[in-house]
Amino acid sequence: MSLDHEATPQSVPEPAAEELRRLHPLTPLFRSWRLVGLAGALGYGAFGDDLSRLVWVWQALHGDAELSLVVRAFLLVFAAALASVGLGWLAWRATGFAIVAEAGEPGTLLYHRGLLIRQRSQVRLKRVQSVDVNQPFLPRVFGLAAVKLDMAAGEDASVNLSYLSRGDAWALREEILRHTSAETPSADAVRTPATDVVIGHVETAHLVKASLLDGAGVLLSMLAWVVLAVVLALTIGWKALAPALTAVIPLTLGLLVALRKQVATILRDADFTVTRTPTGIRTRAGLTSTANRTVDFDRVQTVRIERPLLWRRFGWARVDVDVAGAGEAAGASLMPVADDVAAVALASDVAGEVIEPVGGVAADWGSVLIPPGERARLLDPWAVSWLGVAVLEHGVVSRTGVLTRTLSYVPFARVQSVSVRQGWLQRRLGLATVYLDLPSGTSRWLAPHRDVAEAGDLVLRLSAAARQHRRGASAAPEPATPDGEPTLPR
Repeated sequence: MSLDHEATPQSVPEPAAEELRRLHPLTPLFRSWRLVGLAGALGYGAFGDDLSRLVWVWQALHGDAELSLVVRAFLLVFAAALASVGLGWLAWRATGFAIVAEAGEPGTLLYHRGLLIRQRSQVRLKRVQSVDVNQPFLPRVFGLAAVKLDMAAGEDASVNLSYLSRGDAWALREEILRHTSAETPSADAVRTPATDVVIGHVETAHLVKASLLDGAGVLLSMLAWVVLAVVLALTIGWKALAPALTAVIPLTLGLLVALRKQVATILRDADFTVTRTPTGIRTRAGLTSTANRTVDFDRVQTVRIERPLLWRRFGWARVDVDVAGAGEAAGASLMPVADDVAAVALASDVAGEVIEPVGGVAADWGSVLIPPGERARLLDPWAVSWLGVAVLEHGVVSRTGVLTRTLSYVPFARVQSVSVRQGWLQRRLGLATVYLDLPSGTSRWLAPHRDVAEAGDLVLRLSAAARQHRRGASAAPEPATPDGEPTLPR
């Protein structure tokens, strides 16, 4: 069975079996847990009545249960583990990969796998959006890592090479990146740092504070419910407290979901470090599992600066980017929390131009920030003071949001089409919303509640700029600073 991630007019030469690289020999141990679980479930269904009498093994050893049951249970677990590891080893022997170099092309990754159903994946390395090195907790203990290649076609087209030794994983990542950038270097290459430079770090204590503030809405709702219940009990009577108790279960579930989200965020983004590479940004984070993600400048579809309500009181913001793809792999956090000045500097460095002046003064923009008309106040009275659009040299900026204010930057070279839409209230008020259509999996860019005439003019400007950049402009953005030095302090 052949799964080609990209149809090619020429057949890629098939490497010999001895030329295929193998994954780490410990890989079957980490991939066989599903088979162990399945065998355990089947065994429990067959011997559940007998095994239920074995509360503890020491009871059987003291004569409180039949010793034969202990032997049968041990043999069952041993057979399941042996079969799982054996099948995993056979699958490991059937798995291999190789990078095949082609004349005038960056190269192709061939990935063979499958025991009963043979699969052959062919990945053109020039289509790779990012190469990440991830270390889940248990493989990390044994010094193993996984190399994940994200494709523009989406999560189903991604390739996950797990597991390799840590050194081999990083060496493979560098090899793949050399193939993906096997193009004629531009004259601006001398302006980027020759080595990786750490330009940002988030302390775990700072991350915990920001995460708690981000989930404060659920905590405040719980507190408001308790206060309301007490007030009703004191004013109307304690009988009125009974209906209020019916809200305990949904509020508790909401609180648990919020706490789970905060804990997952802290574990995922702990010890977050941002490194400037010659071609992009690399992030490293994780407490129990470590993830290393590389975002090349020429793969960025959208850059976002988000400012939640409570964060604005402390001058905090976060920076995210979208990469062509789908699902979780499409988005990447460049900085989970940072001072507003540092967040703007990092976002501008990735975009290749200043996407927002420090302090938000419109006169400092490369182009004038265009606010919506007064009629927009009828549809969005709270956010109208923040809404705005700025057409820059290489991209366009949109400011939206009420509770969480978001500034979104899209390079013109990534725009696929421009559209305008009207709701029935917008038609009555003479307003319209302008959209930029981007690759699948990325966040939609929009400029809401523009006057109809202004929306039409904006569509023409954006369409013309997108055509111009697709025809002749370089896809790789330049660094924001003239000397190529990092703009975000450590």
